[in-house]
Amino acid sequence: MVRRSPLGLDRSQHTVLVVDDSNAAKYAIARGLRAAGYKTTEGCAGAECLELAGTASAVVLDVHLPDIDGIEVCRLLRANPATASLPVVHLSAVSGGEEDRAQSSAAGADAYLTAPVASSELAALLDALVEGAGGAKR
Repeated sequence: MVRRSPLGLDRSQHTVLVVDDSNAAKYAIARGLRAAGYKTTEGCAGAECLELAGTASAVVLDVHLPDIDGIEVCRLLRANPATASLPVVHLSAVSGGEEDRAQSSAAGADAYLTAPVASSELAALLDALVEGAGGAKR
């Protein structure tokens, strides 16, 4: 069954890379996105994100990772021509203050959300970002 977004995007043609060092958070986010029709790949560290990003249509990236923080990972994704236009959503379990949000934006993230976030809200945001990025299938 094809799961189309309200924008008409066929979510089943897109993979979202979910990177979070908390297994529980990663599981909840990925499960919600799969229920919405997206395919998911999961990682637990910044280096892993950088390795797997080339196969994704979008990335949901924890800001606080054990090896490289999510802000720096986003900068590195933007610096790489292969991932420069990849939609990136920063997610933090800690309420992001003005400085965190500014750093996220300066690094090139498309959005900054504070967890927990409703799966439907995250899926709708990803729909718009993936569609805006040209809807490239990965």
